[in-house]
Amino acid sequence: MNILVTGSAGMIGGYVVKGLIEKGHKVIGVDMRISQWSDPHFNQIILDLFSKEGINQLFEDKKIDRCIHLAALAHTKGVANTSWEAFKKVNVDCAVNLFEACAKHNVPVLFISTVDAIGMVKGLITPETELNPISNYGKSKAMAEGRLKEICSRWNIYRFSPVYTEDVKRDIQKRYYLKYPDWAYLIGGGQQFEVLNVRKAVASMVEWVDKEVDNTIHIIKDEVLLDSAKVIAEEKAEGRAKHVLRIPRWMVVCGYYCIKLVFGKSNKTYLVFKALWPFRTTE
Repeated sequence: MNILVTGSAGMIGGYVVKGLIEKGHKVIGVDMRISQWSDPHFNQIILDLFSKEGINQLFEDKKIDRCIHLAALAHTKGVANTSWEAFKKVNVDCAVNLFEACAKHNVPVLFISTVDAIGMVKGLITPETELNPISNYGKSKAMAEGRLKEICSRWNIYRFSPVYTEDVKRDIQKRYYLKYPDWAYLIGGGQQFEVLNVRKAVASMVEWVDKEVDNTIHIIKDEVLLDSAKVIAEEKAEGRAKHVLRIPRWMVVCGYYCIKLVFGKSNKTYLVFKALWPFRTTE
């Protein structure tokens, strides 16, 4: 099949493109920059998804069987504008343009969302759990999920846990590093977190191409939890995590409620919330 992948030059996008081609598919990759990787079955297109005309022309020019929408503003490091408007433009408005084109041409969509769309929720989480996003990233992804359901008749949503590769672990290092690579931290005896290796993330997307599109939401995560105490011990053995700040859990809980009194539900309280009550999902 001809698979449209947005964000094809990104960290995850590059792996997805390779995985699809290995399965015998052809990939139309859309991004704002050219990938360093090339293949005869990989057609790279520079396109701003904010351009409705550009997207519509793409669908007119190319035969597209399915679409995997990965492109997003997620990380704020090195990003000049981290306002809500910036997140909404990239993660909602651009997504809507793509969804409308997919609906017009009857192309099924796999939308890659995030567990951050769930937000500050305690207890066991299912795909049907009511969303309570706090961060601009989570809010924008939750909003895009809603617009996808309104616009498209054939879709799936995959909410990814924090993704890591063997070389890029910035999303999971927040769970055990204050400042990489020297200053780590443990709350109580350590915490366990749901994370997602890029290999499993890619496998889930590649498999979706051959699955029935059934308008359902799935939470994608590793089967094994990340244990912060175990990871820090491994980091120390490799010469990192030279200093480990050990914080009693009761102290962090007290700090959380104090911060919440001052800031309410904000990014500050959300970060501490995730450290104290990590997600536990059913998938």
